[in-house]
Amino acid sequence: MQLTGANDIDIMLDEDGQPVSDGRGDTSLVSDDECWLQDIRNEAVTEEGELFYEDEEGDASYGWSLLDFMQGEYDDFTQMEIQQRIRSKLSKRDYIDAGSIQTEVDFDGHLYHVRVAFRKNDSSKEYSIDIESNGVEVIVE
Repeated sequence: MQLTGANDIDIMLDEDGQPVSDGRGDTSLVSDDECWLQDIRNEAVTEEGELFYEDEEGDASYGWSLLDFMQGEYDDFTQMEIQQRIRSKLSKRDYIDAGSIQTEVDFDGHLYHVRVAFRKNDSSKEYSIDIESNGVEVIVE
């Protein structure tokens, strides 16, 4: 599977993963930062193996599979596993500074709250993604 690159162009998707119209009968496009950020948000809500055309496994596969952790008991080990999964999945993107990846995981007894922050290799700008899960679905904000 080929990940979206730092300078790619893709179809713009709405919150439900549906293409967005440009109002003139065509599909809106995203490029640069918005393109790869959209791809990261999509990967965060995807389970490994969910894409029928993908043949990669483990860290190389597309999808963070965060629901793997949401059905078990929350403890320090689970928190570290979530952080490591996110770090390894983001680190496969060569334009992200792996040393800048920071992940905070909170569980309030019902909902998981995950905040991921990172920088690109060629920038000091920090990007962040907020993720919530109730154990049934993963929502990226």
